Amino acid sequence: MDRTDETPDPDDLLETALTDPESLDAARTARLVAQLEQDDADVRRAASWAIRFVAAERPSIVDTCAGRFRRALRDPEARPVVLRTLAVLAEHNREAVTEIVDGAVEAEAIDEVVGRRVVGGYRPSEPESGGSVITDEGEEATPPTETAVDVERREPSDAAPDEGPPEPSGHPPAEPPAKPPRLDRTLPEYDPVPAEERRGGSDVDTTRFAEGGREFTAARRTAASARSVDETAFRDAVERWRRIDGHDAVARVVDHGTRPAPWLVSERGAPGSLADRDAPVPPAEARWILSRIAAALGYAHAAGVLHGGVWPGVVTLVNAVEDPDAWAYPRVGGWGLRAAVGPTAELFELPDRYAAPEHVAPDRFGGVDAATDIYGLGVIGHELLTGSAPVREDGTVRPTRTVAEGVPEGLSTVLAKALKPAKMARYASAAAFERDLAAEGDGA
Repeated sequence: MDRTDETPDPDDLLETALTDPESLDAARTARLVAQLEQDDADVRRAASWAIRFVAAERPSIVDTCAGRFRRALRDPEARPVVLRTLAVLAEHNREAVTEIVDGAVEAEAIDEVVGRRVVGGYRPSEPESGGSVITDEGEEATPPTETAVDVERREPSDAAPDEGPPEPSGHPPAEPPAKPPRLDRTLPEYDPVPAEERRGGSDVDTTRFAEGGREFTAARRTAASARSVDETAFRDAVERWRRIDGHDAVARVVDHGTRPAPWLVSERGAPGSLADRDAPVPPAEARWILSRIAAALGYAHAAGVLHGGVWPGVVTLVNAVEDPDAWAYPRVGGWGLRAAVGPTAELFELPDRYAAPEHVAPDRFGGVDAATDIYGLGVIGHELLTGSAPVREDGTVRPTRTVAEGVPEGLSTVLAKALKPAKMARYASAAAFERDLAAEGDGA
C-alpha cells in the first residue's frame, strides 16, 4: 500500500515500543492510540501491538489514554481494532479498560454485550483490505462469514428465536464497586456530557471528571435559580446524605455548592439508573436489588436520615469492574432532597405514578416518613418484576403475580404488604422488609 508523508511507518511505530517501551510517556502513547484511526491497516495493526507492549510494562498508561480510546471507539472503521486492543489491555489493567468500555456503552458507541465480552477477553478480528483476516499471531485466516463489525452488532444467543427468553444469568458481585472521591471544585469545572452521548437518551444531566488517573461519571443537578431553593435547607439535606454515603448501597455525594444556584454532583454509574434499565428482570436479581436498597434504607433510618421519595430513578447502577458477568450494584441517591427543596424538577423528581398515597393526599394518609420509603421499596420491586409502576384499583395495588407471569408468590406477598395504602399496614421497618424478603422471596 502506498503511504503519504503524513502516514507513519509501521516499523517506526513498533521500534520504540519494542526496545524502550518505558520511554513512551502519556502524550506519545496517546498519539499511538490515535493511529488506530488510520486508514492504513498495517499502521493500525502496528499501533495496536505497540500499545500492548507499552501497557505490559506500564499498565497505568491505559488510564491516562482513556479519553483517546473513547474517541477512537466512536469511529466505526477503527472500532474493531480498538476493541481488540482493549481486550488485550484488560489483562494488564482491567479496571481502566472497564471504565473505557462503560463510557463507550454510555455514549452508545458500542453495545453493552460487546463491552462485557471485550473486558472478558474477547478479541474481534480485524478485516484486512483484501478480505482476509490477520490474527493476533500474524497468520492469514479464511475470511469469516461475519466481519468484526457484524459480530459487534450481533447479540450472542444460545437459544433459537422461537425458544423463548434466555435463562436468567449473572450473579451478585463479590465486592461492592469502588466509589468516586469527594471533590471541592466549582460548578463550571464539571462539564456536562452532550445530550446525544447520554445513555439511552436520558434527560439526566451527567458529567465526567478525572481524578487519580481514573475517569468517573456523575449526575450533575442545578437549581433553576438561587431564589428557587432555600440554600440552608439544601445544605442541610446534602450534609445528612454525606453522613450515610459510606454505605455500600448509598450513592456518593461528590461535590455541591450554592453559587450561582444550589447544585449537586453525585455518583451515577455508567448503566444509568433503575429507571433506564430494561424490565422485568429475573426474580433472583430483583430480590437481590431490593435487599441492597432495603439495607441502605435501614442504615439511613437508623442514622435519622429519611429519603422521602424512593423510586427507580434515584437508584443508580454501578458496574463491577472485576466481573463483567456480575449484576450492576444498586446505590440510592437523592436523600432528603424532596423535603428540603420541594418537588423541583432540577434537583428532585418523583413522577406521579410512583408517588405514595401520602405524597398525593397527606391530609388523608399522613405525612411523609419512614413508611413512605417502605412504599418506595414496593414500587421498585413491582417495576422490576412486571416492567411497570403499580396501578391502584379501588385503592389497592394488584399483586405482582397477577400482573406478570413467573413472579414467586412469596415475593409477591412481600411487595403487596409494602404497597399497602395505609402506612400502619406496611412493614414497620426496612429491616423487617428485608427479613421477609429473605424468608419468603423464593416462595413458589
